Amino acid sequence: MEKREEVEIRKAPKLLPFALTGAGFGLILAVILNALIPAQSRSSEDVFGLLLIALGSLGLGLGVAFALFFDLVSAKRVKRAEAVRSENRSE
Repeated sequence: MEKREEVEIRKAPKLLPFALTGAGFGLILAVILNALIPAQSRSSEDVFGLLLIALGSLGLGLGVAFALFFDLVSAKRVKRAEAVRSENRSE
């Protein structure tokens, strides 16, 4: 017996690639900002470490936010299709 039902088809973004890309951009920005700070104004490597943590986590959060935004946008562009459920069991 075939059972027909309507299904929704959409492409949802994966969170991990967006999060890692955002964190990567944050880390790159931290390296650039650390290079722009004059050497006599820098106290030690502590500033660099704090920049890495702060901007890396900020980038990670922004990456996840972008992924969630794109997920909401993709939810509005849902395609509907009719599917047939098959009950084939090979034992």
